[in-house]
Amino acid sequence: MNAARISILEDTLELQRLIGDALTGVGYDVRTYGRAQDFERDLDEFQPKVCIIDLGLPDQDGLGLLQKVSVGRDTAILVISGRSSLTDKIAGFELGADDYLAKPFEMPELVVRVRALLRRSRTASAPQAKTLHRVADMTVDLSRFTLTDAAGREERLSASEVAILTVFLTNPNRLITREKLREELQDRSDEHSFDRAIDVRVSRLRSKLRDTPKDPKIIKTVYGAGYILISDAD
Repeated sequence: MNAARISILEDTLELQRLIGDALTGVGYDVRTYGRAQDFERDLDEFQPKVCIIDLGLPDQDGLGLLQKVSVGRDTAILVISGRSSLTDKIAGFELGADDYLAKPFEMPELVVRVRALLRRSRTASAPQAKTLHRVADMTVDLSRFTLTDAAGREERLSASEVAILTVFLTNPNRLITREKLREELQDRSDEHSFDRAIDVRVSRLRSKLRDTPKDPKIIKTVYGAGYILISDAD
């Protein structure tokens, strides 16, 4: 089996080396970059399964880079940053991050986070008994990571959005607790950060499904409990 490809964008050379060595040491195919332009130029050729992106870059703001990477690619994104406030983390998740690790961190934790993202990506990409689903007037294609409306307009989904949708679609009209999502997504972040990240991702899904934010009809929130995907499908 080919080793999973990991791209690391970190301008501090010592930290770049430490991360690269830690991931190479457990068998991943790693490329490292110190500048955003070099990282972007190599993305389509290398096709990494996980991108590790530092937000503090010399040639571009890392937050502005996240959306470019997440849209249209089957690539999970792990943000590493000295910006550790909840506001910064939420901004990262809103722009497409799948996980967020504040500096300083230990290399074993980073390796565990990368492994969790790869498992999540494999789950989202794995052949499903049914890959096409109808949600309201949208068609969800789990194999292509897309949502298509009645007019044929297509919207790309991230790996984490597909993973969450897969849980919802296999359990329609049932309460899905955050604990269930944590178990299915094999997420190892702390409970508070996980809950906030899930809220942001569900909000993004609602936006892409064109669900009314103030009175959602597709993904309902059961306060203090979790979510329910409302579906008329069998």
